[in-house]
Amino acid sequence: MGDTTVPLAVGLVGAGPWAGKVYAPMLAAGPETRLAGVWSRRPESARALAGAHGSVAADSFASLLECCDAVAFAVPPDVQAELGVQAARAGRHLMLDKPLAFTLEEAQCLARAVDDAGVVTQLMLTHRYRPRTIAFLAGAAAFEAAGARLAFLSGAFVRGPYAGSWRRERGALHDLGPHAFDLLEAALGPIEHITGLGDPRRWVSLACRHASGAVSDLALSGVMQLPRTVFRLDLYGPAGALEFDAVAASVDDPLPLARRTFVEAVRAGRSPALDVHRGLVLQELIGRALRALG
Repeated sequence: MGDTTVPLAVGLVGAGPWAGKVYAPMLAAGPETRLAGVWSRRPESARALAGAHGSVAADSFASLLECCDAVAFAVPPDVQAELGVQAARAGRHLMLDKPLAFTLEEAQCLARAVDDAGVVTQLMLTHRYRPRTIAFLAGAAAFEAAGARLAFLSGAFVRGPYAGSWRRERGALHDLGPHAFDLLEAALGPIEHITGLGDPRRWVSLACRHASGAVSDLALSGVMQLPRTVFRLDLYGPAGALEFDAVAASVDDPLPLARRTFVEAVRAGRSPALDVHRGLVLQELIGRALRALG
């Protein structure tokens, strides 16, 4: 179990906008964790981010692994898939970003490495650590839904700090899809069938049938020039409607609960429900949606 009063030493891989906005502040804030080091393929960025949070920059990924018990990833999915395998094999626990990888095969390789090593993993689906999301899903469990509509529309791929090349190239299913699929399944049950139209780089329209018998419609886009992001999930049934605005819920800070959940899981030696295998399910759904688009 270890000394639960000692902060968990977590190394950070990546020094880009998401690392700077989310991971570094979360891990450095404690008290459950300390930011043990930062490594990036851009050493100057790693030094700047580490210095801003009272940590140090590692001169290699191997040296980062030597100074920590766990690793958090804020890098493109293919880099995470490659380095995550190395970290798991080194016995380090993993705080993973979504999606796990670009391909199902890469995600499966990562999951196998995790299982073989017996390390703890947590998937950082930030919406799931917000109190309003938790309350909505609790209400959804008692709501008899016949159908649902989800819209996740953003301009993040064309403006702002996250308009990176992989998001533009891969499109909405890889970046927005994991959040959308995860909330839909949490509210309505597993997705059994997907049909769809559209282009992931422009607009995706999907229809899903769930194991519960409910049917959901999804609209996803990362290139909409809107005044504000739209992320809504509305459930409909005989009792009326159950509405959830994920953008309004984003005022709730998810980071303290996410950090505490990860450390408690590491101390207990047991991954939470949102782990690498949940990420693997979401990766499979991305693949199924891509095939549905033809």
